[in-house]
Parts: sequence; C-alpha cells; structure tokens
Amino acid sequence: MMETTWIISDSASSFSTSDFSISGKSLGISDAAYCRKTTLTAGRQTGVEIVEISNGLISLRVCPTRGMGIIDGKAGHHFLGWNSPVKEIVHPQYINLYDLGGRGCHYGFNEMLNRCGIEWSGAMGDDVLTDNKGRKSKVFLPLHGKVGWTPASRVVLRIDDEGQMTLEGEIPEQNVFGVNYILKTRLTLPSDSASFSIEDTLCNLGSESGEYEILYHTNFGKPFLEEGSRYYGSYSRLVPRDEFGTTDPEKIAVLQGPSAGFIEQVYLCKALADEEGNAHQLLTNASQDLAVHVTFDPSTLPYSILWKRTASETDGYVAGLNPCTDLPNNRAFERTQGRVSTILPYSEVKFRHAVEIIEGKNKVTGLVETLSEFSSRAEVGKAGDFGFLMK
Repeated sequence: MMETTWIISDSASSFSTSDFSISGKSLGISDAAYCRKTTLTAGRQTGVEIVEISNGLISLRVCPTRGMGIIDGKAGHHFLGWNSPVKEIVHPQYINLYDLGGRGCHYGFNEMLNRCGIEWSGAMGDDVLTDNKGRKSKVFLPLHGKVGWTPASRVVLRIDDEGQMTLEGEIPEQNVFGVNYILKTRLTLPSDSASFSIEDTLCNLGSESGEYEILYHTNFGKPFLEEGSRYYGSYSRLVPRDEFGTTDPEKIAVLQGPSAGFIEQVYLCKALADEEGNAHQLLTNASQDLAVHVTFDPSTLPYSILWKRTASETDGYVAGLNPCTDLPNNRAFERTQGRVSTILPYSEVKFRHAVEIIEGKNKVTGLVETLSEFSSRAEVGKAGDFGFLMK
C-alpha cells in the first residue's frame, strides 16, 4: 500500500510547520477533504496548536498541545462535542492540576474526547510510591492524570492510496526516577463514512514493569443529548458510582433535559464483547433517528462508564461514553481491587476505540434492538459495590 506522509511537528529535530491549509485535491483524495493547522492567539489559548482534518463527511479539530485530544467536530450539519462553560482552548501552561483540591483540569475541560491517564486516570487522592532511594512516600494524585495536558512531541499526517487520513501523535510520560512511557496515538478518518477510529499504543521504553490506567472521556451534548435521549450498551454488570445514581434499568437508560443544579450520575459497567470482539455504547436522540455509536476493544478496555451531567446548558449539558482500563476511582483503591494494569519492560499495549454517527430511523432502531438484548440480561448492583463488577 502506497502512503504519503507529512511531518507537522517533531521535537527531536525542533521542527514545527507554520500554519497551513491543504485541500483534498492537493492531498490526492476527495476534493471535499482537507487538513489545516492553526495556532491560536489571545487569552489563555495563546500558542495552542489545532490540526483540523476532514474527509468531507466528518471533520475533527485535534489539539496536539493537549495530548492529541479532539476538541470538537462536525458530521454533516451535526455538531460533535458539547457546550462547556470553558470557551477557550486553554493552554496547559495555565492549568495547575492540583488546584481545586486536585480538580484543576476542570479549568480547561471542554473536549469531545479527552484521554485520561497514563500512570493514573481516576479520582484524585493519595497513593504510596517508592522513590529512587527505595523509600516509600505518600503522594497526591490529581484528577484524571497528565496525558491530556501534555503536548505531543511528534505529529504526522498520513494518506494511504484508499484516501484514508490518519493523524498520528506521540505523547511522552517520562520521569528519570519513574516510568518511561510513550503513548502513540492514531486517529483515522475513512474516505467514505461519518466515523473515526482511534488506535493508541502504550510503549514501555524502560527496563522495569509499570502501572497504567487509561480512560477515553468521550463527551456529547446536543443534538444527540436531549430530553428523552436513551443510552444502550453491551455490558454484563452495572453499578451506580454513588447514592445519586439509581438501580432502575429504565431510569438509567433515559436522559433528561437541561436541569439547573443537577448532580451528576455515573454508572460503571463491565464491558461485554459481541461475536466480533467489540463492546458498544450508544446514545440516541429522543426520536431515535440520530445516534452516536462508540465501539471499543474490551480485551484492553474491559470497563465502560456512562457519565450523566444533564445540568443547565450554560453550566455544561453533557453525557460521556467512556471506555476504560479500570474504574475511575483513586489508583490506590483500584490497586486493592486488582484492576490496575501492568505493562512489562520493553513491551506495548494497544487500545482500540471508534465513533460512528448514525442517521435514519431504521439504522438506529436496528442497533437499539441488538444492544437492548445485552442490557436486558445485565445485572445491576447496589451503589458503590465496585467489587460486584469483578465477579
């Protein structure tokens, strides 16, 4: 297979392209396709780089400055993302993850897709580490880890002879007395559909095993989220995170309209693969003629999260469909439950995750019927019984 490659940035050679706009014709693919790079100015977003790619059916704005997160996009006339109160694409230099008692990432959180990880990905809290002198010491880990606030060290665009566009990034998480990781990200747009796929590879370049946690915070508001929207998933067990959730399967499935003062609800699921080895999450609009469909590989992302935050539109009306390696609890707790993963020296682990926009009553309801079979057989545990998911 022939392939054309454009290097957009590379820290090893201290190279970064100027802002550009390349047409699909120049790329050798569909005239409606394009790739653009923009460097933002003014306010807290000064210096943030955005790479926008489109196959003519779907466009995505990717932020190399923020861990190759996807800020937002469009599929036809449908907006992909959500309306966060944070309007600027805040540069990591203005984010202190330890602010707000470890919730400092909330000063910039507004992506459609934000990677959480790599050393840890869940709730903030204390953990115990062994330092370079062999001493154990208590450390505080802020919410969701660092990878989403780390600039990519290398960004490359590739076009294959089938017109498929792939944007690659490399995100380091390295510490001279700790882990030596590189997360290699691959975001691919096919030439002929309103979908995208992600294949990330975690590489351990060090001579010792290390822990890792990954969560793909994949977030949507209108038009997929509205009064009467519904959630479906392929999972064997589900547990509400806390007392604000419900154990009623029908109430879990239905999402409400914007509600001022709404306290978020989080549902933790043990993912279940279909015959092709894929697990699923689906959010439909109320009339079930439009949906966003998330598929992922449960062999390395064995859990999924439904995050309901149906607050007022000005406060952030959003639902999250979040595949993950373990539950979004503090890492120390997850370790006691045996859910924190380990990567061996000089080895790699792959994570596969895809998003498709589905339009049309027949297509949506057909998928709803399939996923309803999974949901109807799933067990629901009591709030906070995280061990229930390990059965």
